[in-house]
Amino acid sequence: MEALNKAWCANFWSHTIYDWGDVVPPVSYGDGISDAKCVVSGLQMDYRRFQNQAQLACYTNERDAIRAYDAATPITTNLMGTFKDLDYFEWAKEMDVVSWDNYPGMDTPPSFTAMCHDLMRGIGGNKPFMLMEQTPNQQNWFPFCKVKQPGEVRKLSWQAVAHGADTVRFFQMKQSLGGCERFHGAVIAHDGTEESRVFKETAALGEELDRIGRRIMGSRIESRVAIMFDWQSYWSLEGCVGPTTGFNYPNEVHRFYRALWRRNVPVDMIASTTPLARLSQYDLAIAPALITVLPGVAETLEAYVADGGTFITGYMAGIHDEHDLVVPGGYPGKLRRLMGVWVEEIDALAPGETIEVHGGTVDAKGEIVASIIHREGAERLATYGGDEFYAGHSALTVNAYGKGKAYFVGTPLDETGMSAFMAPIIKELDLKSLDTPEDVSLSVRYGDGGTRYAFLINNSAADKRLCLSELNGGTELLTGTVINDLIELKPYGVDVIALR
Repeated sequence: MEALNKAWCANFWSHTIYDWGDVVPPVSYGDGISDAKCVVSGLQMDYRRFQNQAQLACYTNERDAIRAYDAATPITTNLMGTFKDLDYFEWAKEMDVVSWDNYPGMDTPPSFTAMCHDLMRGIGGNKPFMLMEQTPNQQNWFPFCKVKQPGEVRKLSWQAVAHGADTVRFFQMKQSLGGCERFHGAVIAHDGTEESRVFKETAALGEELDRIGRRIMGSRIESRVAIMFDWQSYWSLEGCVGPTTGFNYPNEVHRFYRALWRRNVPVDMIASTTPLARLSQYDLAIAPALITVLPGVAETLEAYVADGGTFITGYMAGIHDEHDLVVPGGYPGKLRRLMGVWVEEIDALAPGETIEVHGGTVDAKGEIVASIIHREGAERLATYGGDEFYAGHSALTVNAYGKGKAYFVGTPLDETGMSAFMAPIIKELDLKSLDTPEDVSLSVRYGDGGTRYAFLINNSAADKRLCLSELNGGTELLTGTVINDLIELKPYGVDVIALR
């Protein structure tokens, strides 16, 4: 009980626990402030861990009941991308194959969907995953249920394959006549015929997958960049009462991911607790908004950078330990020596408010928060502008640590700024980025014997033209066309190219 009171900082507002019966979940009639926040933040974190473990136990109980009668069939359950309540790195350890449901909204950027695919591949150890569910047309549970454009579902399906899926499936086969999902899309709609646009497009996609899918199945993604997706930081960051309500953790991960996706740099998504032996396989590791630093993580990151790795983190990083308690001694806590900075204060910016960031190749705006940074060995890369009292303070820094470098990003940069910040790092590490027109993405899967499959995807409703010498001489598998110089992609078009 003494350890519990210490872990929860229970003396705050006289919350000291004297009897186990005094422990109440973070509900509204207890200390819950909302569904994500609590007066006793450590209680909120431990309750989230309990819920995750309890639901995982339900899954493993059901799995084991099946195993008693079937020792061979792979067992899975459908996950949901960046779903907050469950730590999918823990779940994947108990699943034979990872599967997930992909339901992007009408305003979901294709880069965010790509990130979710990479996350689902990442939790399973970068093995091929299953696209368990997607809709062949509308989703019914958004406020506005826009129909998919011609070719859009095909594009979404091949995007999943491009990022590591070996299976493409749909919910649902036949549209229900009643119930709350009666307007959810289906292969066979309420008309009950095979004459609908959706049925014909789905059948055509099935023919494509059947024709060339076996060549691609089992091939892998090869990445030299890792991004940490940390559910503990997810829960902690969005559970903070201050300094701002402006954070959405997956959006902050996407902020960094998007800059790499735009340059077609492949990314593996990893846990923050990834062992050093595996982390050292990457040239670049990024930990967006890593507010919770679990035991051993800081030491692993120090060893990784000291041995030549490049590490990026920044705003809100290193503030909390595993109990959601502030690490004393100044931000970013246990990462302070590695990053070579002391963050004295964190200024919150109102919605729509921005702060200027200038320096080197970066001419950008920051939003949500601004870290007021003192350098302790780090080199300044950019400063804050404007008329705040901390104008001229460092906004971006880099610290030489052993053989490697550690970059600190003091404020969430806009898309242009993040791209400008990442560009010289990509170049210095020779990450083999490839430029494609806006809204066109390129991914490569690697098979046995040196085979390579490039997926060129037009994520827009407009025609695109491009020339990529790296693809010349390859064969487009869906048409048999040999690729030479100019490549033309129709709206939501897809080329699957076997490279020589």
